[in-house]
Amino acid sequence: MARLCVQRGHQAVVFGNHGGLLSSRETSHDGVEYVFTPTGRDRLLNRMHGLMVKVKTGPRATPGFCDSWHHRGYAEAAACRARSAQCDIVHVMNYSQFVPVVRKYHPQARIALHMQCEWLTQLNPALIKPRIDQADLIIGCSEYITRKIIDKFPEYAGRCVTVPNAADAVAGGGQTHSPGKAVIFVGRLSPEKGVHDLVRAFHTVLERFPDARLHLVGGAGSAPLEFLVGLSDEPHVTALRRFYGTSPSAGKDPYLEVLEREAGSELGTRILFDGRVNHDQLESHYGNSCLLVNPSLSESFGISLVEAMMRGIPVVATRVGGMQFTVAHGQTGFLVEPADPPALAAAMCEMLANPERARRMGAAGKERATDYFSWEKTANTLLNCMRRTAESA
Repeated sequence: MARLCVQRGHQAVVFGNHGGLLSSRETSHDGVEYVFTPTGRDRLLNRMHGLMVKVKTGPRATPGFCDSWHHRGYAEAAACRARSAQCDIVHVMNYSQFVPVVRKYHPQARIALHMQCEWLTQLNPALIKPRIDQADLIIGCSEYITRKIIDKFPEYAGRCVTVPNAADAVAGGGQTHSPGKAVIFVGRLSPEKGVHDLVRAFHTVLERFPDARLHLVGGAGSAPLEFLVGLSDEPHVTALRRFYGTSPSAGKDPYLEVLEREAGSELGTRILFDGRVNHDQLESHYGNSCLLVNPSLSESFGISLVEAMMRGIPVVATRVGGMQFTVAHGQTGFLVEPADPPALAAAMCEMLANPERARRMGAAGKERATDYFSWEKTANTLLNCMRRTAESA
């Protein structure tokens, strides 16, 4: 996105972080400036402050990551640098506590708060409202996120827009996926991704299609409880607490152990854990797949769906979050209810049993992804929103 902004004649500065204690590191690439701020001190203070709060007040009413002091030094450094660079718009990702910091140190800037998760509607409104009141633009990564924010804070509806996530377009107009029976999941192996439901469902698929294969592409690493499961009020998400609280054996992620037990005798033969791969290596995994499945129980957008659709691969996903707006049910793939392995298995079997219909769905998905989820489309949407925000200052 930053590179596309530069190509359109804008200046773009990306603020990141590194874990050191000393000076910032700076570089540039394709016209984009990158500033990496040391956050070692912040991380130490975060831990100390969290322990002090726990000792004084006991269990926390709100998670520490949303407190005003969380990574305060990083936010101040980025805000001051944005002011010195005379940035017109400061684009904040997810952490609403950074908005007042930017407003304090760079009051002339227009501030966009871009949400890739549900935190604005899951955290205490008394905490969130004063922060978003200082944001000029509130962006949801999907229509699902934007609508939830408007429902929670209708007084800010005029500031809310949807800028969907995007994926690289794939050259060529024909089918790019394999005609075989390799099914792929791409994502982190974490409880909210519903991979346990997928593995369980795939045993049913194998009864009908013994030559099918399931490839789980992604590293193991459960999202912290306080980030997602601990905030949700959805029953199928809160039920995931059962996967937390156990200690790893031999350093292995506890959820990965659950998945391996669920795979049983098929582990390594017809249910394969391909592990974490670099983004540029995903192409070969997608190219060998006839179907992508995303069984998530909580999903703000579902980027793997768009990546698959860009390649003409049909998809099966759960009817949750932003995926409801990404997949056109019955046209580009199937949507099933969450936490329902039999329904998931039935949808996969339908795809595998009808390769011509799957091919048509893949072609329709490629067209939909190109029309709605390309980088060009998303960059244009974002810049138009920012332009209107700047002009209304």
